[in-house]
Amino acid sequence: MTTADARVVALVDGLLRDVDVLADDLTNEILTGDYSYAESTLLTYKQLRESVFDNLQAILLAVRGGKPTPLDAARAAGRLKADQGIPLAALLHAFRIGGRFIWDRVLVSAVDPEAATMLLHKASDVWAAVDECSGAAAEAYQGAVEERAARNASARRLMLTSVLEGSAGNAAAAWDIMRILGLDRHGPFLIVCVEVDGGEPPCPSGEQQLRRIGVDSQWIELAGGQLGLLALPNEAAATGVRDQLNAGAFGRVGVSRPFTSPMDAPRARREAEVAILCVPPGASGTHVYGSSPIALLTAVSPDAATEVVRAVFGRLLAMPDDEQSVLLDTLEAWFAAGGSTARAAERLHCHRNTVLYRLNRVGELTSRRITDPQDCAELYVGLRAARLTATRS
Repeated sequence: MTTADARVVALVDGLLRDVDVLADDLTNEILTGDYSYAESTLLTYKQLRESVFDNLQAILLAVRGGKPTPLDAARAAGRLKADQGIPLAALLHAFRIGGRFIWDRVLVSAVDPEAATMLLHKASDVWAAVDECSGAAAEAYQGAVEERAARNASARRLMLTSVLEGSAGNAAAAWDIMRILGLDRHGPFLIVCVEVDGGEPPCPSGEQQLRRIGVDSQWIELAGGQLGLLALPNEAAATGVRDQLNAGAFGRVGVSRPFTSPMDAPRARREAEVAILCVPPGASGTHVYGSSPIALLTAVSPDAATEVVRAVFGRLLAMPDDEQSVLLDTLEAWFAAGGSTARAAERLHCHRNTVLYRLNRVGELTSRRITDPQDCAELYVGLRAARLTATRS
């Protein structure tokens, strides 16, 4: 060890012997220099002073040299400040205050000009140790914040699940949960069921999108989809919700009827799950429970719907897939055109006579005429059931 190094070690050793007094002084400087610490109601003076003592000692040992910088105290400081709500910027500011404090005390300890000049070469060592400790503290701080966010998210999921499943207990307990979730408006509320068919959910950032129209929401992931509990500012907002979900949907979305009490959430959840089945498989779009009675009957009675399809389109379903599709698509276009063969032809980009030929072919295969009201009704119900059940022989 050189004479210069020995003098630095001696200076630092002197500071380490006085670290108790220095910790008191530095704690007071931090309280004076950063209002986040001064105004904190969670972080006690004792906690701050202990953290200052540990980190002051660690940085002095690093400046003394010979060993790696101890980082346990810095990491503990980061976790403590995160838990006590001290901002990260204030944590890093405290380390800078500490760095200046240590350097000032080192210079004061150098009683002769030669020693002071020699110490200038140690300035980089002081700030390197401060940077290393503050970096470790910041990393631990962020880790603590992420862990807390994960715990909070898990707790919120459990609370939301209890409302959706009806296991929250009585109405008072359910309303307490709604308040904690930020959904404590007096309604109306909606349940939204979103299909996830692999990859990303079909309504990415749905919570942010809905907030733009004044709708608060909380979501949970379930096998095959997402469930959202929405709090609307008024009854008219239900239309805006449907439009917003329709605009952002890349899959099927089911929406319950509005309700006013969280105790009705389980029923509304079932409605949303049924509503999603009212959108044909493979299609995208938003369906509100009860908006289509035929689709609703098909969704709640899939076995019966399959039988209806076979009863109405039995012979047609025996045809090759491409011929089935042409005939069913023509029938779909004809119904969509209000029974106008001319408008159906425009939709299908073919001649009117082609539409008439295909409709007659449907009549032959199903023994049902589009000119007979009862037959026509059965064809329409069968077609809707076929689209929703995707029945093929």
